[in-house]
Amino acid sequence: MRTYKQILLAAASGVLVCFSFPTVLFGWKAPEFGVIGWVALVPLLIAVRDSAPRRAFVLTFLSSMIWYGGSLYWVFRAMHTYGKMSAFTSALVTVLLVVFVSLYISVAPMLARWVSKYFRGEVIVLLPVMWVAAEFCRNYIPFNGFPWSNIAMSQYKVLPAIQMVDLVGIYGLIFAMVWVNQYLAELVLRLRREPVNNFAQKTVTTAVLLAVILAYGAAKLYTVPSSFKRAPNINIAMIQGNIEQGDKWNEKMAQENLDVYRSGVQKLRNAPLDLIIWPEASYPAYLKTTLASLRPQTLGFTGMELTRQPYTLLGAVAEEPTGDMRNSAFLFDARGRIEGMYHKAHLVPFGEYVPYRKLFFFAKKLTAPVGNFIEGSSYEPLEFDGNRMGVLICYEDIFPEISRKTVKAGAQFLANVTNDAWYGVSSAPYQHLAISVFRAVENRRFMVRATNSGVSAVVDPWGRILMQSKIFERSIMVGTIVPLEDLSPYTRLGDWLAWGAVAYTLFCIAITAVRRIKEARE
Repeated sequence: MRTYKQILLAAASGVLVCFSFPTVLFGWKAPEFGVIGWVALVPLLIAVRDSAPRRAFVLTFLSSMIWYGGSLYWVFRAMHTYGKMSAFTSALVTVLLVVFVSLYISVAPMLARWVSKYFRGEVIVLLPVMWVAAEFCRNYIPFNGFPWSNIAMSQYKVLPAIQMVDLVGIYGLIFAMVWVNQYLAELVLRLRREPVNNFAQKTVTTAVLLAVILAYGAAKLYTVPSSFKRAPNINIAMIQGNIEQGDKWNEKMAQENLDVYRSGVQKLRNAPLDLIIWPEASYPAYLKTTLASLRPQTLGFTGMELTRQPYTLLGAVAEEPTGDMRNSAFLFDARGRIEGMYHKAHLVPFGEYVPYRKLFFFAKKLTAPVGNFIEGSSYEPLEFDGNRMGVLICYEDIFPEISRKTVKAGAQFLANVTNDAWYGVSSAPYQHLAISVFRAVENRRFMVRATNSGVSAVVDPWGRILMQSKIFERSIMVGTIVPLEDLSPYTRLGDWLAWGAVAYTLFCIAITAVRRIKEARE
């Protein structure tokens, strides 16, 4: 195949993957076609067919630069508009991020071609395994990982397909999607009368794989566990204050910002609520970790005759006696007494701390409003009236292992408090919601999202978005959730499939390298 055709095919895959994700360009929200994710890689995989490993790497890198560039462009706005970095530096850092995450995925087709060519194995098996291994590594390395925009993110509304993640996690879905894409690429080649090995066996295996996924999905969607029916309801409210990012830390506006949430509480005075949730950093002043209580009036309970005595979960910057700062969530009862607090354990590099400060000296402006945070160390849920709530602050909900840890520690539902105002009218708020859907399904828990500027939402344990807010509007949402106890297989066992993929990839690399060394000596 001519080089220009390979480039066009790789670019086509990049565009298709990008638009399989929730996408906003120049203020316009594109229609969502998540099912495209099952075919988006086909042009790329046709292009790398029979390519040398190095060529496969280059073509995949081109493709992934397009889809990551199209889905992560909002990083520029966060750094330039709110981080006060120059346009050049912001663009450079954004490009470097896109390059870095593209390198991970580009290694997978290269390794699959290399192992298949110099050792043995079908690409339809090798590629999904190595793709999963690459995504799993991206979840942790570097700077504690950044698993945004993996191909499975496109499926958050394809409910029958995502039910399987309660068994194998999101990595199992990634495996299945890459497998199907590779099969369809080989099907196209077969229709063009090009040779394809073991096509009949691949057809049967792919058909069985899809049948099992869809059958399992249908069974889960239409079966309500008895424990769900027996559990009591919790009535919750989320207040979306829509405070402009540039105003959040303006001392002159602190009282006005606080009044936005207190007036929201006043509007809920006749609602029979158990819990009211304010977003991340919604309290406009530091709260000391030694604090025992706040006045009820501070939380908006002035002169209210409440149907129930609701608890309040709010995000605030916590100050330790040492002067260290934490990004935290505080749980108050209706009298203003602190019932518990959670300190964010997975901090945002260049947003809440600057790793390798001497190397990245130019990025310290991003943390200027609050300084460097220190991380928490516990994933224990917060408890109120016998209910246990797992708290996730900011982008902690994009990491599967964090939600799993808090559910395994006893959380009966998950609450994500976040602030996506940093990213403006962009793809980021919608993509963040899409990612959080998987945490609900993996652990079979309700996910409640209270955000500063959207998208606030309630997601049920099957991934259905029961309600959601619009972005950059003030809103109050009231809903009902169910606290659950049963642990899913994924919650119990974790990322066993991903670890297996890493082990198998390393094994294949070692065996192929040894064979190549022997051949070179001979």
